[in-house]
Amino acid sequence: MDAVRFRLHLSVDLGEAVSDLLARDGSGASLSHRVAETLQRRIVAGEIPVGSWIRHSAVAGELAISRTPVREALRILAERDVVTIVPNRGARVNDRSPSDIRQAGQVRAELEGLAAQLAAARIDDRLSRRLETAWDRFRQVVDGAAEGDLAQEWAAANEEFHSVITEAAGNRFLALSIADLRRRLPHNISFGAYAGNSRLLVRNLSEHEGIATAVLDGDGVRARELMTAHIHASIEAVAGWLERSSGPRR
Repeated sequence: MDAVRFRLHLSVDLGEAVSDLLARDGSGASLSHRVAETLQRRIVAGEIPVGSWIRHSAVAGELAISRTPVREALRILAERDVVTIVPNRGARVNDRSPSDIRQAGQVRAELEGLAAQLAAARIDDRLSRRLETAWDRFRQVVDGAAEGDLAQEWAAANEEFHSVITEAAGNRFLALSIADLRRRLPHNISFGAYAGNSRLLVRNLSEHEGIATAVLDGDGVRARELMTAHIHASIEAVAGWLERSSGPRR
């Protein structure tokens, strides 16, 4: 299949978004991850078809950036099994069906549910404050009070929220297992399914609030139950979004 020519329409002006990222992170790492997240959202939505080739030069040209962060972004996607890199040709998009997403979600729900249960017994004051701050950022996004790009703010709050709970669980092997699944199916991919749907955003906010309350109250059983249900709901939203966007493939 010929290389797909596409434009990466972000929710804010690309030039401003790239400049903002570079200003916050001089290493360029954040830019690479942003490109990876953008590409993965478009692949999940079917806008970049399975089997198509993604060329470094095409992405770099569309985003007006060098090939280095694009090359790193494609490596990130290869680690997640989203693409396969072929030397001298580029990266080919692997199949990722709603069934794949649901299967990964089943495992992630159990692991993160366990993390929430452990966190309820072990979280300290420092991590409690971080958890409360992350949830407050969610509330600001849903209430329209957050400054900056909505997707970026939601993603930052979501990443912090789940990371704090995993850290508070205090189990290195559990953290490694969750990290591996997050590389394959990042938490923030679900924003594509929520964007433009205030009902889903409010529900998502309520789910996070319930989890935070259970963890901070030390109710491990409740925390596990709510986190497991939350992950299942998020995964189902993404799988359903994929089916609506590109039709069922399996």
